[in-house]
Amino acid sequence: MILPLSKKLEHDDQSGFEFSKELLGEDYTAAINFDRLQKHPQLGYIIIEYLLCRETQTVTPYSSHPNRYWHKNASKFLSLWRAKLDFNATLYLVNYAKKGTKWENEVLLIEVLDVDETGIVREKKTEYTREKFAEWFKKLNRECLSEKRELMKDIYSHKSTEDIGKIILQIGKYKGETVESVYIKDVGYLEWLKEKECPCAGAVRCYLDRLNRR
Repeated sequence: MILPLSKKLEHDDQSGFEFSKELLGEDYTAAINFDRLQKHPQLGYIIIEYLLCRETQTVTPYSSHPNRYWHKNASKFLSLWRAKLDFNATLYLVNYAKKGTKWENEVLLIEVLDVDETGIVREKKTEYTREKFAEWFKKLNRECLSEKRELMKDIYSHKSTEDIGKIILQIGKYKGETVESVYIKDVGYLEWLKEKECPCAGAVRCYLDRLNRR
C-alpha cells in the first residue's frame, strides 16, 4: 500500500517563530505565517487562517469579522489576500473559540472572495457547530492528502526533459549513471525501475512519460 506523504498533527513547533524573533530583534517582520497551506487535486491551493475569539471579548465566532478590527490588522489580511492571488488559491478565514469556553460550539467559515484597502468587500460565510465543521474539515483534508508519486509528478513537471535526463541514479546496477544514458542502452531497466518506490523512480516515470508522448 502506498501511504500519503503526511503525518498526524502532534504539537505546535514554536522554535522557528522564536528563532526568527531572536534574529529580528526590534525590527518589524516582513513575513506572514499561514496556519494551513494545502493543495487540493481539483481546487488547487487552499490557505486557511484561524481567528481566535477569546471568551473575554464581546463578540462571538459568529458575530466577529476582520472588518471590525481592520484598522488594527489590515496588513495581515492584505498579505493573506496577496498570497491568495499569487498562489491562485482559495482563502478561508475561520472564526473559532477554544474548547471548553462559552462559545466553543460556534465556528464561522469565511471564504474571502474580494478585498480592497478598506476591508473584505465580498465573501461567503457559513456557520457551523464544532462537530459539523470537523466533518467539513476532515473531508477537505482527506481530499488533499497526496501520495509521494503525485507529489513528485508535480515537482518534475517544472523541469525540462533534458534536466530530468541528467539526474543520476542512486541505486541499482546503473548507480552513478544518468537517466538519459541508461535509457539509451537499457530502457527495459528503467521500465522496471519506474514501478519501484525508491530514489529517482519519480524522475524515471516522468522521463519515460515525456518520451512516450513524443
